[in-house]
Amino acid sequence: MNTLTGTGGLIRLILRRDRVRLPVWYGLVALLVIGVAGSVAAAFPTEEARQAFLHTTNGDPTQLMMIGPIYDSSAAGLAAWRVRGQAALLIALASLFLVIRSTRGEEEAGRSELLGSTVVGRHAALTAALTVAFAAGLITALVVALGLMGQGLPAQGALVMGLSVAAVGWVFAALAGLAAQLTESARTAAGLAATAMAILYAVRAVADLEQSSWVSWLSPFGWTQRMRPFAGDHYWPLLPVIGLTLLLVAGAYRMSARRDLGAGILPSRLGPAEAAPGLRTSFALAWRLQRGTLLSWAVASTAFGAGLGGVARSAAEQLNASEALRGLIERMGGGGRPADGFFAFVIYLMSQVITVYAIQATLRLRAEETSGHADVILTGPIGRLRWAGGHLAVVAAGSAIVLAGLGLGMGLVYGLSTGDAGGEIARLLGASLTRLPSVLVLAAVPVLVYGLLPRLAAIVAYVALGLCFVLEFAVELLHADPSILTVSPYAQTPGLPVAEFTMTPLILLTVVATSLTAVGLAALRRRDLG
Repeated sequence: MNTLTGTGGLIRLILRRDRVRLPVWYGLVALLVIGVAGSVAAAFPTEEARQAFLHTTNGDPTQLMMIGPIYDSSAAGLAAWRVRGQAALLIALASLFLVIRSTRGEEEAGRSELLGSTVVGRHAALTAALTVAFAAGLITALVVALGLMGQGLPAQGALVMGLSVAAVGWVFAALAGLAAQLTESARTAAGLAATAMAILYAVRAVADLEQSSWVSWLSPFGWTQRMRPFAGDHYWPLLPVIGLTLLLVAGAYRMSARRDLGAGILPSRLGPAEAAPGLRTSFALAWRLQRGTLLSWAVASTAFGAGLGGVARSAAEQLNASEALRGLIERMGGGGRPADGFFAFVIYLMSQVITVYAIQATLRLRAEETSGHADVILTGPIGRLRWAGGHLAVVAAGSAIVLAGLGLGMGLVYGLSTGDAGGEIARLLGASLTRLPSVLVLAAVPVLVYGLLPRLAAIVAYVALGLCFVLEFAVELLHADPSILTVSPYAQTPGLPVAEFTMTPLILLTVVATSLTAVGLAALRRRDLG
């Protein structure tokens, strides 16, 4: 039998199963690019305003690190700069989850074994998942190009912009296909691929911050950035993207041919013959199930924080050279210390990224329910509230650990460079942990929806997080009233180490998170599982 037999049928199955997810994920990427492009012209109507924004931004180390430099002062050039980082991350995540869910996820659920007993080739599932991911990326590129051209932007730049976004999705779809062959768990495979994505994005960030051309060649994010839509329109960076994608795909096929169905290349470790006494509690079981994901996030957060601490001194010098940015830091209450402004902005952004971990860990409740594992646990003496409470306690503790890793990494490395490691660790650790209530409010949203409408928990959770980003876009690009940010929990948290510490907003956010969680758990107690 041909190893690709049945690929067409599996493609149709993926399209049928993900008929909602695919338009939401990839459509969101296209709408984000088109929407931001349409708003930039109104935000910066004159060439003088755009030039001033370009000089300020290219001298701001936080913007260079998070997004990269601006290459052209036209409205189209500013739009391409502002949205490329977010669009690249979104499409990378969409492609990563699509491929792993359609390959390793299907094997873990046992559905691949059922399909494999029919006329389905060994490589059909992998081929179907990659085909859908590559096609979705290409369609996204075309929609972006058509949407930008519809706004009167140059056709070539619009096409390059669309392809630069799609290219990132292709690379990480192939990377996810490779990761899916390594482990027996879809969650572990997703963690490996997501960790690699975070590292590669951090490499790009360091390259832009240090203005190192050769370092940017170490990351596909740097390659696609070199395409420079509306600022040169280069197609040649697609060559290394395509080369890496083909190499990863070839590796995935080779590993797929060597392993057994349901198994991974990396051998699974056998557990002890008898469970440890500590696993008798619901919290211990939840910790055992989620510790791998937490460890990956904690290590990545600490490493990223260490990298930020290493570049903080040079970033502070760049901030100090900008009169406008110095004034901004002073208005925030930072006493003119540029490093504090740098750390405050970074912690603010990273707390939103870490919220993805909190949401992911919370949604483990839904995964345990749909897999049938919850039914087995709840047939014993453990009730629903104890079972869910164990997982939610891990979410709260895990979020604190990941935030603490960020602050510890920054404080240790920066403190060693200034000779005050103890003081800087205490300050930045406290600044990071202050963001915990904001993260927990967003984590409480899926708890609420899970108790009421469990199938919508993931969608509503990520939409709520996305709305926080949209509000910031509205204030930054459309000059909307900053008061609209009052609905965002991130805007309510004191911006340490720049701002003064106040307990009131932290208490209010904690009350909100607790209330949402309590309502969700009450609904979970009353509804039928499954």
